[in-house]
Order: sequence, then structure tokens, then C-alpha cells
Amino acid sequence: MIIAIVSVAVASMVLSTTSYTLNSRVEVVKSHLRYAQTRAMNSNTVWGIYFSSGSAYSLFRNGNNNDRVTIPGEDSSTVTLPQGMSVADPASTGIVSFDSLGKPHTDAGAAMAQGQRSLSVSLGDKTQSITITPNTGYIP
Repeated sequence: MIIAIVSVAVASMVLSTTSYTLNSRVEVVKSHLRYAQTRAMNSNTVWGIYFSSGSAYSLFRNGNNNDRVTIPGEDSSTVTLPQGMSVADPASTGIVSFDSLGKPHTDAGAAMAQGQRSLSVSLGDKTQSITITPNTGYIP
């Protein structure tokens, strides 16, 4: 009986840790997207996030995903997600960029996003979506 109770407690802690890790990392990715948008709105150039693989991304400027900039608070220009976590871009560009009005684009240049942008962040069997509203760039 004691082993069963301990097993349930440990299993619930593991499951809640996964949810907590996913939730917190989704909020970090959202804040990095908002940072890119803010930089674009405060300059006259395109800024964005390039998801170079499912498990890493970087901030870029000047409409060039090779012109990488270190995000404040990060150690390098490439942010690596925790083990087992990935970001998928259904638009298949791997790029979310913003113009000087804060509007989202699907590439590093000027291809305006048509419709709502959505990114899927996964950890194990759990997935959360990040949505970016067209025209306004609102990230809820």
C-alpha cells in the first residue's frame, strides 16, 4: 500500500514537472518573439527569430537570418531548448520576423504573413501552440 502511494506521488511530480517545463519554455519563446517585434518597431529594419532546427533558434536583424544577435539574458546567439523539446513551424519557413509596424512576416524579407501564424512547442507527449495574430503581431 505504501509503495503504491509513493509511486502515485512520484508519477504526479514527474508529470507536473514536464508540464511546468513546457509552460515555462513556451513563455520564454513568446518573450523572445516579443523582443524581436519590439526591436523591429523601434528601428527601421526587419528583426525576427530563426528556428534553425527543431531544438534551437536565434534572433536576427536587418532582414538577414545570418545576422544573428544574442538575446539579452542568453549566453550565445543560439538558444538551445531543453532535452526532448522541439518547436515546429507549420508554415515550414522556420522564420518569424516583424517589420517596423510590428506586423509578422513568414521570411526574413517582406513576405507578409497571411492568416494567423502558429508554432507548436512539444515536450514528450505534450504540445502547446504559440499564435501570432496577422496585421497586429499580437502574441497572447
